[in-house]
Amino acid sequence: MPNQDSINSELEVVSLKAPAIPRRSRLFPIEPIGVGTAYTESLTSYLNRLAQEHCLTSRTLIMREIAPQIMGQDFEVSYRKKKVSSLFANTDAKPALNGMKTMTQNLTQALEYLTQREDLKILSFLTWKRVISERELFRQYRAWCPDCYEQWKQEKKSIYEPLLWSFRDVKICLHHQCQLIDECPHCGSRLPVIANFLLPGFCSRCKEWMGRDKDGRKSTHPRDIEEIRSNITSIGELIAVVPQLKYEPTMEELIRKLQFISFVFESAVSKDLTRFVALGNIMEQLKIAVGQHQNKPFHLVKLIIPVCQRANLTLSQLFLEDIQWLSRILFEHFHLGYKV
Repeated sequence: MPNQDSINSELEVVSLKAPAIPRRSRLFPIEPIGVGTAYTESLTSYLNRLAQEHCLTSRTLIMREIAPQIMGQDFEVSYRKKKVSSLFANTDAKPALNGMKTMTQNLTQALEYLTQREDLKILSFLTWKRVISERELFRQYRAWCPDCYEQWKQEKKSIYEPLLWSFRDVKICLHHQCQLIDECPHCGSRLPVIANFLLPGFCSRCKEWMGRDKDGRKSTHPRDIEEIRSNITSIGELIAVVPQLKYEPTMEELIRKLQFISFVFESAVSKDLTRFVALGNIMEQLKIAVGQHQNKPFHLVKLIIPVCQRANLTLSQLFLEDIQWLSRILFEHFHLGYKV
C-alpha cells in the first residue's frame, strides 16, 4: 500500500490563481500597408481604413473611440454627436496631420492604445521631429495618383494613401509618370485628410471614385520628372528607413555629421579649386545653417537633400551610418588622402 508521501509526490500541483490574460485590443489591430517602403501608409489613411474595417464612418470611430482617448477628462458624452471638426480643426485636418504636429502624437498614441499595436508612429513623420523642420514640408490638401487607385482596384488590393503623398514636393507619381491630383475630378473640391465620411479612394464631398481621372488630366514631361525625381526619392527613403533606425535621430549627431561633411567639402575645394563651382553654394548654405541652427531643425528639401546630393550620399546612409563609415566613403569619393 503506497504511503502518504508517495501519493503527495504524484499529485499535480494546481494553482488557484487566475491566469494572466493579455489585454485585448478595443479595435482590430489591422496591419499598416507598405511598411519599410517609400509607399508606407499614412496615419490618416490607417485611421480611415480602420473605420472601414469596423463598418463605421470616420466620424463615428473618431468621436466615439478616439476622441475620449485624446481628450481624457475633458471628453463629454455629448461630443459623440458632433462632427470631427470639433476635434480636428481645419489646421489639423490637413496632410500635416501625418507630420510632426502635437495632434499627430496624440492621434498615434490613441490608435496604438485602441489597437494594441506599437508601430503606428512610423506612419507619420514624427521620428524626424527633432532634426527636420516642418516648414513648407506638407501639403494643404489631399493629393493622390488616380492611376495608383485604379491599379490597386483592378488588382483587388487595399486602397490607401501613402505617407509620401502628404509632402508638398511630391508632385508626381514616379511609378505611373503622372502628376498627383489635388482636386476631385467630379466636384472640383479640395479635400481634407480627416472628414465625417471618408472611404479610401473616394471623394469625401461627392462620394465619387477618384481613380483614373478624366481625359483632361495633365501628363508630365519626362524631363520635368527627372528634375524633381531626386527630392521624391529622398523623401521616400526617409519614410522607408524608419523601421531600421535603432534610435531617433538627434540634433547633436546630425550636426556632427554635417560639420564633417562641410570639412570634406572645404578639403576637396582646397585640393582642387575647380570643385568650387559645384560645391561653393552648398558650402556657404551649410556653414550658415550649422553655425546659426540654435537647435532648430534643418530644412529637408533646401539643405539636407542638396548636401547629400553633393556628397554623393543617400539619406539613409546619412542617418544610419556612423561618422567613421561616412569618413571612409567621403574621403574615397573626393580622393582625399586622409586615413580613418
